[in-house]
Order: sequence, then C-alpha cells, then structure tokens
Amino acid sequence: MPGGIDPHTHLEFEFMNTVTKDEFFSGQAAALAGGTTMPIDFAIPIDGSLTAGFKAYEKKAKKSCMDYGFHMAITKWDETVAREMELMVKEKGINSFKFFMAYKGALMIGDELLLQGLKKCKSLGALAMVHAENGDAVDEGQKKMIELGITGPEGHALSRPPVLEGEATARAIRLADL
Repeated sequence: MPGGIDPHTHLEFEFMNTVTKDEFFSGQAAALAGGTTMPIDFAIPIDGSLTAGFKAYEKKAKKSCMDYGFHMAITKWDETVAREMELMVKEKGINSFKFFMAYKGALMIGDELLLQGLKKCKSLGALAMVHAENGDAVDEGQKKMIELGITGPEGHALSRPPVLEGEATARAIRLADL
C-alpha cells in the first residue's frame, strides 16, 4: 500500500517564543510509523528573507529519515522577496507559498501584500495558500480574553469566532479574482 503525504506540518517551528515539540527526525519517525512517507513542512523566512529561511530549514532537515518538501511562507513584500520567490520555484523546487492573514505582529500580512503575492504566484505557476482569519479582529479578541482573565486553551476559540474566518476567506477569494 502506498504511503501518505502530509501537506501541512510544522517541524521545529519557532513561533511566538515557542518551538514545536517534534523536530525533523522525531516527527518524521512518528509519521512513518503511521504510514505517512512524506511531509511538506512550512519554511518560514528569517527577517523576511526566503533564502535565509530556506537555508535554516535545510539545516534542520538534515535529521530527516524520509523524503520531505517545503512550502514557503511570505511575511513581507518587496522586490527582493519577489526575486526570491522565483529562485525558490526555479532552483529549490518550492512551488507553493503561504500567506498568513492572522498572527498580528508575527506572520500576518495585509491585503496589499497578499494581492502582490497572489499575482506573483500566478506569474510563476505556483500555488498560493492562505491562512484566512481577520488578524486585526482576532488580535482584539485576544486582548478581550486577557482582560476577562481567560488565558487557557478555551480563549483561543473564543478570540476568533468563525465569522472572522469566513470574512477573511471571502476577502482572499475576492482578491484572488483580481
């Protein structure tokens, strides 16, 4: 029976002063035990640099025990990022890019960057992926939860009602139509 591909992993993912528990070897070994034979992990730029982020993830992946691939996140926009997207597609084999409409102050991008990124993905024949949440509204919801003293896991869901995901999804679709 063929193995599965997990297209959404976060191995050794450094985010908001934490790091995910599984690194490339332990996460991949567990995946293999369950029948997954290839993860596609999200490589995060370093200070907006796709090249620096790619190199950092290549280094982390030296512990791999299976084939793997990368998606690349886009966290800022300028001509350097546009050129690096071309490099990632043409030389590094990355053909999918993720845009976060959430996580204000960390990974979140605005509509202008999303629009530019979508256009660039189209010109490269690359897949654009979107984490669709209204990051500004979620940020307000998080502040409200803290004010109410709700700091446990339940605060996560309460700070981001489904309507915020629906609004952001609709907005991303409309922008992709341009």
